[in-house]
Amino acid sequence: MYTTHTAPWSDPYNERDSQYIFVSYTLSFPVISFVFHTSFWFIIAIVDASARSIKKTAKFDINQARSHEVDVTLDVDTAHPKLKIHGNSLQWTNESPQRKIEVENCFDEEPFVLGKMGSPLKTYWEVNVKEKDDWVLGVAKVTANRKGPLAFSPTNGFWVIRLSNGQRLKAMEDEEHVLDKGIPDKVGIYLDYQERKVTFFNADDGSLIYSFINGPSYQDDVLPLFSPWNNDAKPITILSITAT
Repeated sequence: MYTTHTAPWSDPYNERDSQYIFVSYTLSFPVISFVFHTSFWFIIAIVDASARSIKKTAKFDINQARSHEVDVTLDVDTAHPKLKIHGNSLQWTNESPQRKIEVENCFDEEPFVLGKMGSPLKTYWEVNVKEKDDWVLGVAKVTANRKGPLAFSPTNGFWVIRLSNGQRLKAMEDEEHVLDKGIPDKVGIYLDYQERKVTFFNADDGSLIYSFINGPSYQDDVLPLFSPWNNDAKPITILSITAT
């Protein structure tokens, strides 16, 4: 009597398994493809909606900020002696000092002046810097250094952005950040004590320039800070929003 040996590859059970796998794959592929494409377009839709939402938020933010507009005036007693101040405009002059140096209050070496304003939790103001190649804008602690060379950083009590040579717009964090942004003609500054943020906008198109998220608290007592720098006589001017 001869015993018949069946080769493994001709095992009827293996053949049935293979057929089952093939049929299952054939039936599953359209489902998998549908799920993949549906998920892909769903993700694209979410990203697109988020982008549109962010764009709307940016526009909303400056409008919201403008609702907190305050009157800011220049504190002449804190001004560098060669800053010429007329109303809400200031400019550098190489003429004789414009005023006596107030030893305690004024900036004695670098061309800065502080502003005066009320003390609400949220404040906003705008500055015209058109045609200026150099300027510094932001806020500073009342207790921040005003003598000699200034080191701009939140650690030293300054939350400012700076334009250098008409080309390099920088956020003066503890480590300086060069910003890939267009050069604005008007800058909006929004101080929010509650969120501890100092935010800068391009006031013409409402776009965000930069936001310090390590801003001052209400107890820090900060004031607006301005500098037209000292390389030309073109002024910078605090604007009335209702007039712009």
